[in-house]
Amino acid sequence: MIEKQILLVLYALKVIPMGKKLSLDLLDTLVNKKIMFDRVEPFTEEMAKDRYYAVRAMYSHLFVNYSKGLVSKAVLARLIKTLVESVMFKGNGSKKTRDAYFNRNSSRPPSLAVISPTQKCNLNCTGCYASSDSKKCNSIDHFTLEKVVNQLYNGMGMRFFVISGGEPLLYNSEGYTIFDLAKNFQDCFFLVFTNGTLITKSVAKKIAECGNITPAISVEGYRDETDARRGFGAFAKILEAFTNLREAGVPFGVSVTATKKNINLLTSDLFYNYYFKEIGATYMWSFQLMPIGRATATELMVTPSQRVALFKKQREILIDKKYFVADFWNSAVMSRGCIACGSPSGYFHIDWDGNIMPCVFVPYYQDNIYNLFKNGKTIEDAMNSKLFRAGRELQYKIKHDCGRIGNLLMPCIYRDHHKEFISVIDSLDKICCENAEAEEALTSSEYHKRLEDFDGELKNLTADIWEDVYLKNKSIKSKCCKN
Repeated sequence: MIEKQILLVLYALKVIPMGKKLSLDLLDTLVNKKIMFDRVEPFTEEMAKDRYYAVRAMYSHLFVNYSKGLVSKAVLARLIKTLVESVMFKGNGSKKTRDAYFNRNSSRPPSLAVISPTQKCNLNCTGCYASSDSKKCNSIDHFTLEKVVNQLYNGMGMRFFVISGGEPLLYNSEGYTIFDLAKNFQDCFFLVFTNGTLITKSVAKKIAECGNITPAISVEGYRDETDARRGFGAFAKILEAFTNLREAGVPFGVSVTATKKNINLLTSDLFYNYYFKEIGATYMWSFQLMPIGRATATELMVTPSQRVALFKKQREILIDKKYFVADFWNSAVMSRGCIACGSPSGYFHIDWDGNIMPCVFVPYYQDNIYNLFKNGKTIEDAMNSKLFRAGRELQYKIKHDCGRIGNLLMPCIYRDHHKEFISVIDSLDKICCENAEAEEALTSSEYHKRLEDFDGELKNLTADIWEDVYLKNKSIKSKCCKN
């Protein structure tokens, strides 16, 4: 019932701008009611509030941009139909499929997949987690890509797909592009992480015509910071992309990698005001640079104290300014912890070689889509691999710490609990590395020590915040079932 009411208000906001204030207030009430209703033990009301703040910020700024004419009526209607009805409310057969998956596996399926169909990229960014450049052309052929999405759609009820890379807009398999993928799955929603340099007016028009794609464009700060990491002239092309998307009425976001070099910008209100108010972004994803790919030396990683400062600023921005800013690590309270390893309502990553990994930032795997298909298996089989199951076991231990809710300000099984993650890897009889850098990291005692030291310091810095803000000094017994 609440879901139907939310949809009615959303569609009303599309056609009755005069009632915007009243409708948004009603929407706030309904969304808060649904989130609190859906809350399950042991998650507290304070934790549920973080999810509410995030959802509220998501639609609030979307309608701000819609009222400015930056989002077209047609695109908004498609967004409500796909992102809200299909993805969030599990419509179009999604719920039935997910229930069937649960009956087969005694666990809920992941809600989304990150697919990187090509490693090729027209840039050569410092510290790229994917080690991408123009010389690397590894790609998933379009027949296999369609098969992958079909399996996830029909076997797991998946309606949300993140397309990464490499540069997704360079993907072309016998004339088949990501636009063809979006058109073939019209009740799905596609978030595309792109460097933005290829979004011409014609590309922006194609995105608008699809209606179920939103691009998240990577920046490092302003012009100087972005060009320093991505190459001279990159920011100028990004500004052109923003203009083209605004003119086409496409809601877009910004993706920023937090490093020691730009952390001061990311803890300043000016940075967020620039991209949300002046540029017209609808959302922002923040990724703290992970020590993988070309960044294994850890020099660019934010420090534990910088990470905490970023957490405080991001939460303040989310609550006070209603800018949707999400961070894979700092926003884990609203996602109820680490979502890797195909966890219930979580995700996993398939790269350009077909390797199935727990996370975009965990470059290790046991299964490959080509090998699975060759042997008559499906991607569902990979969800039950020893690596994925062990990863979910570790997630469970993190979230259920001696009868209390574990510190979700330290959710990541790879960076925040590195010693435990390496123990998981050591317990497996087989593990494959995505690249040479991943293999080197796995065998480097110096690398492991740096991350373990990071974890220890972060634990000391976040313990009181977790207790005071989210637990309110209460010992909350865990009542959750193990997944």
